[in-house]
Amino acid sequence: MRHTLIAAAVALAWVGPAMAQNAELDQIRRDIEDLRGSYEARIKALEDKLKDAEASAAKAQVSAAQAEASAAKAETAASRTDTPAPQAAAPTASQSAFNPAISLILNGTWGRFGNDPTTRITGFAPSGGEVSPGRGASIGESELFLSSSIDPYFRGSLLVALTPDNAVSVEEAYAETTALGQGFTIKAGRFFSGLGYLNAVHAHAWDFVDASLVQRAFLGANYGDDGVQVRWVAPLPVLLQFGAEVGRGREFPGAGGVVRNQNGPESRAFFVKLGGDIGPSSSYQVGASHLQQRSGQNGVAFLDYDDLSGVNNRFSGRQRINGVDMVYKWAPDGNPTYRNFKFAAEWYQRQYDGDFTFDTAGLAATDALAARQSGWYAQAIYQFMPYWRVGGRYDQLSHGTVALNANAARLAPPAFNPKRYSLMVDWNPSEFSRIRLQYSRDLTRQNIATGETIGDNQLFLQYIFSLGAHGAHQF
Repeated sequence: MRHTLIAAAVALAWVGPAMAQNAELDQIRRDIEDLRGSYEARIKALEDKLKDAEASAAKAQVSAAQAEASAAKAETAASRTDTPAPQAAAPTASQSAFNPAISLILNGTWGRFGNDPTTRITGFAPSGGEVSPGRGASIGESELFLSSSIDPYFRGSLLVALTPDNAVSVEEAYAETTALGQGFTIKAGRFFSGLGYLNAVHAHAWDFVDASLVQRAFLGANYGDDGVQVRWVAPLPVLLQFGAEVGRGREFPGAGGVVRNQNGPESRAFFVKLGGDIGPSSSYQVGASHLQQRSGQNGVAFLDYDDLSGVNNRFSGRQRINGVDMVYKWAPDGNPTYRNFKFAAEWYQRQYDGDFTFDTAGLAATDALAARQSGWYAQAIYQFMPYWRVGGRYDQLSHGTVALNANAARLAPPAFNPKRYSLMVDWNPSEFSRIRLQYSRDLTRQNIATGETIGDNQLFLQYIFSLGAHGAHQF
């Protein structure tokens, strides 16, 4: 009996923990089943939600396609009627896009001359052809410039110049196409010609205080006209541009403001430009130009022969100007911020063919005239550190040949070749301001009586300030 009780006690000792362990396992199994059921319910709910979202997206796509088809039908129907389709009002902010960009260029100079700067270049500059700063302080030629896109097809520009003598002149006022395509651009109105390199550059963007001698003697400060210009850029990996202009011939060196009363153009100009890059740091542009004009109905003053002879003289006929130009620019890796260099040069030749009348108010002797003159300049500008540039320029004109025929006995053209040397340094604290100091050794006048050259040391101090938005300058 005793042995039986002991065996039963031992069995209970082993069975009790086993039963407890089985109960724990059953609880774990129930927990797993509950968790599995919970996750399956959540997954099913997410799957149902996804199906609803996909169905809604499909309905939206169908609605969008129907709306697009309806809009296309409405647009087609509107295009077939004379009544324009209603348009939504543009946002208020977009109205400012039609406001022109306005800039004001303040250009002032102080000049010191040993000789009278109003006298002309001996043997060359006719009335209106010579532009140079005057003595003492002067406001220079300030400019008011307005420019804006008109619509996707045109843009317009207006440049008004304010001169030191309180005169106001419209230098440029033109409309230009923006979307002709095929490389074509048309400009109509009053504009600076595309002749040469510097002719179309406004005075505030010059590298020196004054224009070159050949520019002043042959084309004035900037030759422009009222007319039409057509340009075409060839589809090539380099710049190849052709241009043609027709105009009234209203400006020097043409009719001198007296326009011939004819329907056809009195001035024609042609130019071609070729340019491109030379590696990552250099670029170039070369060009050739041709201008031909006829004088006004009553002729124009011929060179400075009125001053030389003391009587009034007139030329009537045709003049042609041919020129070549080039410019080279360098900047390390194409970045001009710290250092850059520019070299530019132009050469022009002018030819006159027509009749010359000596002493229009007295003798009025008229005979044929043929003349040929030329001139050139070369200049170099170097920015050696941020904000600071130095530059040098050499100008020379050649008196060439002037055949007066019978009038040669009454007037002897001067055999004089004007020249000039110029040095400048300027400080450019920003793209909106420039202070420049320039020295020129001027050898452009001759004492006709003695044949001696009249030298002049000229000193200029100039400021240029730009107010407002102003577009980029040409290459």
